[in-house]
Amino acid sequence: MGADSESLVMPIAENGLLLHVGVFKTGTTALQDALRHSSEVLAPADVLYRGPHSWRFQPLRELAATQNPSWTSLVGDVVAHQGRAMVSSENLCGCDDAEARSVVDQLGAGRSTRVLLTVRSLAALLPSTWQQFLKRGMSTPYADWLAEVLADAPAGRGAFWRRNDFVTQVRRWGDLVGTANVTVVVSDKAEPNRLLRVTERLLALAEDSLHFREDSRKNESLSFPAAELLRLVNEATHETLTRDYYRNLVRLGMFPATSRADSASDPRIPVPQPVAEEMTRLGSEQAEQLAGSGAQIVGDLSLLASKPSLVAPDAAPPVSIALSSAAAAVSGALLATERLGNPAPDSQRVDSQWRRIKRRLSRPR
Repeated sequence: MGADSESLVMPIAENGLLLHVGVFKTGTTALQDALRHSSEVLAPADVLYRGPHSWRFQPLRELAATQNPSWTSLVGDVVAHQGRAMVSSENLCGCDDAEARSVVDQLGAGRSTRVLLTVRSLAALLPSTWQQFLKRGMSTPYADWLAEVLADAPAGRGAFWRRNDFVTQVRRWGDLVGTANVTVVVSDKAEPNRLLRVTERLLALAEDSLHFREDSRKNESLSFPAAELLRLVNEATHETLTRDYYRNLVRLGMFPATSRADSASDPRIPVPQPVAEEMTRLGSEQAEQLAGSGAQIVGDLSLLASKPSLVAPDAAPPVSIALSSAAAAVSGALLATERLGNPAPDSQRVDSQWRRIKRRLSRPR
C-alpha cells in the first residue's frame, strides 16, 4: 500500500505546535529520550521540547483534566514560546473527544497545530500492551484479556481500542486541527530511524541531527514467565497495597529488575493463531480506512496487518520461572524501598498483608 515518503513531510509553521500523541509501544520512549538530550540541536533552531520527563512521567491526560500545576506550567511554557514547540506524550492517545479538544485549545492557544501519530501492527501490540497493563496493577489472565480485546473490537470499546483504533485517532485529532495536519508514521523494523527523520522535518531541523541514544531509558519488556509472575503478584496484592506503595515496590522495583534478569532463551509472550488472524484482518481494515482518511501517511500501511513475531496454537500460561528471575523480582522490590526512601508500614500491618498474600498465592488454580 503506497504512502508518502519522509521527503514530502513539510515543517510546521515557524510559531507552530507539534503535538505527538502516541500511540504506546511505537518507539515513543526512544524518540522522547533522543529529543530530551538534543538541546544543542533544538536551542539554535528555537525549538521548545517538552516530554514525559518534564512532568515526572505522570499521566499527562490526568494532569490536564485536573489542571495540575505540572500541566499549567507546561501550558505556560508552550504559550510563551515564540518559535516552534513540540509536546510528546503517548498518554494523550487515551483522550476522548472533549479531552482532546481541551488539550489542543490550551496548548495550541490559537496557533497552527500539527498532530503526530505513530502506529504499528495491531497483532504485535497485543503482548506488549498486556504487560504494560500488568505494570499498572491489572491481574487479568492473558487468554481472558485477549478474549476481551476481540469482543470489544466491533464497538471500539476498552483500553486497547481507545489507544489503538487508529482511524478514530485520526478522526478525533483531525476534527480539531484539520485531517491534513495529522501525520501518521508507520513503525517499521526495516526503517528504524524513520520517526527521527520525520520529526526533524516537522521541526525544520538539519537532517541526521537527531539520534537514538545507546544508553537511553528502555521501555522494558518481560518474558512470558516473568509477566505471569507479575500478574500473580497483582492478583495477590490488589487489596493490600496502596497505589503509591505498589508503584514504588512493583512497577519501579520488581518489574525492571525482573526484565533485566530475563534471558534471550526465556519464552516470549505469543499471540494465539486465531487471535493473530483476526487482528490481521482488523489491521487490514484500518489500513484501508487510513489510506482514504486525508491524513499524511509516512510508511507502509500494510504493516498494520502484519503478523506478530511469535504465533502459537494457544496462550497457555507458564507454570514455572527461573530461580534467578524470581530472586531478581524480590530483590528489585526490596532495593526500591531502600533507594526511594519509602517509609515501611508498621510491622503488624506488614505481617497481616503477607498472611493474606500467602493465602492468595497458595489457592489451587
